[in-house]
Amino acid sequence: MKTSTNRQSADPAPNPLLNIQRHILPLIIGLTAVAAIACGSEAQPVAQSASPVVLDDGTIATATPVPGVPRPDAVPEDLEIIWETYRLLQREYVDGSAIDPEAISEAAVRAMLEELGDRYTSYITPETFAIERQGFQGNFEGIGAQVEMAPDRSGVVITAPLDNSPAEMAGIRPGDKILAVDGEDATGWSVIEAVNKIRGPRGTAVVLTVEHVGSAIPVDVPIIRDRIEQPSVRARMLNPEDGPYGVLKINQFTAETPQEVREGVQSLLDQGAPGIVIDLRANPGGLLTSTVNVASEFLTDGLVTYEIDATGKRDDWFVREGGQFPDIPLVVLVDGFSASGSELLAGALQDQGRALVIGTTTFGKGSVNLLRQLSNGGGVYLTIGRWFTPNGRPIEGEGVEPDVVVEFPANSQLTLTDDVQMTAAIKQLDFQTERNQSAAAAR
Repeated sequence: MKTSTNRQSADPAPNPLLNIQRHILPLIIGLTAVAAIACGSEAQPVAQSASPVVLDDGTIATATPVPGVPRPDAVPEDLEIIWETYRLLQREYVDGSAIDPEAISEAAVRAMLEELGDRYTSYITPETFAIERQGFQGNFEGIGAQVEMAPDRSGVVITAPLDNSPAEMAGIRPGDKILAVDGEDATGWSVIEAVNKIRGPRGTAVVLTVEHVGSAIPVDVPIIRDRIEQPSVRARMLNPEDGPYGVLKINQFTAETPQEVREGVQSLLDQGAPGIVIDLRANPGGLLTSTVNVASEFLTDGLVTYEIDATGKRDDWFVREGGQFPDIPLVVLVDGFSASGSELLAGALQDQGRALVIGTTTFGKGSVNLLRQLSNGGGVYLTIGRWFTPNGRPIEGEGVEPDVVVEFPANSQLTLTDDVQMTAAIKQLDFQTERNQSAAAAR
């Protein structure tokens, strides 16, 4: 439950989103990328009733300009130099034909937002904003890869290729930085701009120029787009020689994830699993309500997360009643590509002492973001709040520190046969189950 409803919309509002971006839009490049949505929120009231614009990445944008600061009769003193410069250009610049008011306006907006140093606040061009209207779907046409904004804001990086996707089969790896798409420089793109260039119908080709982690040599990777079926949860038992435990891999948080988690955990318990590893590695986030519902399956009460907005107002998101698995031993795996919703889940389970977290520090995407449309047809992504763990730890820029740090050797690739983080999780579950058995015997 949420303690307040501070963002009502004139139109039916979507579930609050974790976006995960609107720039970790960690996304499935293609038509509707639910995985790409990160810490977001319901829309503010719009100027008039209109159907919301739903972008391919699932972002809900207001269909009309939002009332904010009205055009002033007198320019604010702090902004006077902008108007002075424009008037000087119009009056005195030697080549007046080179003055494009629209381009100058967009450049001024970009510079204004870049000055904030917030990689999740940025300008979106009208062309990019005009991505086809789509709703949330469970399948995609594209290359099958999750992407996010690079930490230095120089374009986007691959969070992870999806299992058996065209991206994975072509050789795309987690951490690959996208330098170009079909020869066009991509280092200055936002995530949504990258989506607009890389997406495309099944059977068509795209060439990504990428820089693999640990290498400075650009590599051209040709990929044939395809239809991607991507469940948000995969449940499997470990090989008998590795242990008797189950592994619940959560790829993203969609509307279906809570039910998939319930079904997945129950199937593992039915197969005799005495404990479960929740694998959140390379999970870019998704729907906030889904994240809260998943956490509620393993907790009995208390906070999952809370948000503080620009005014200092706090909204709490509590554990929901009816969780089916409050006692099963758990270990959570995270890495540097676990972002937004996955960070909130890991942080909640960690703060409540419900699960040990193993791996490496998470990405640190803890901002609440909205996309607002401007009068020119473009838009602005705005950071309007921050997420915190139940104990008050900030996610943004910090991430979740694991209880046990386990890193992969440099330049190694994650494989099922040499997963040192999974090995550490198995050892922890051995300890937990043996302790529980000893306690039960003592009773």
